[in-house]
Amino acid sequence: MTKNQAPKRVPHEGIMWGAAGFCVLAGLAAPLFGDSATAVTVPFGGAVSILGGIAWLRRNQAA
Repeated sequence: MTKNQAPKRVPHEGIMWGAAGFCVLAGLAAPLFGDSATAVTVPFGGAVSILGGIAWLRRNQAA
């Protein structure tokens, strides 16, 4: 792949980006409700996991 080409999107990638965004919003909103540190950490961990999954699917699709 040349550097001018964007990686191809994987099936249902938009849903995965939406889920990752929701996780980030949940992590940002948790302190507003006085939740514990776990309530902040877990959604951010979920977002990182989803983004890692997108990267993994793109890499496997390119191979």
